[in-house]
Amino acid sequence: MHELLVQWVSYVVPVIEAVGVVIVLWGVFQGFAGLACRAWTALRRHPLPGSLDDIRILISEKLVLGLEFFLAGDVIQTIVVPSWQSLGVLGGIVGIRTVIVYFLDKEMQMGKRAPDARR
Repeated sequence: MHELLVQWVSYVVPVIEAVGVVIVLWGVFQGFAGLACRAWTALRRHPLPGSLDDIRILISEKLVLGLEFFLAGDVIQTIVVPSWQSLGVLGGIVGIRTVIVYFLDKEMQMGKRAPDARR
């Protein structure tokens, strides 16, 4: 039974991590699209739509969500196939992820509270 679970995890974890990659890329493409829209609008000398903080918040939200998927894949793999090395890697990932998410969350909150004067 354990061998079946290990084999199942070896198929499922890459799919979960691929979903994380897709979400992060989604955020990157949204960011590029937002910047392209701002550049096009600026070239036509029209008022700029939204602020750069709006674009940063979009990218940050996708980064946080993508990191959650990466973490989920690592947790599943570590639970099924535990080793000291995988536990150490998971601990490092959780620590790094916690710091990144903390600062991204602070940045998103500041961006949402900031006045639209900085366009």
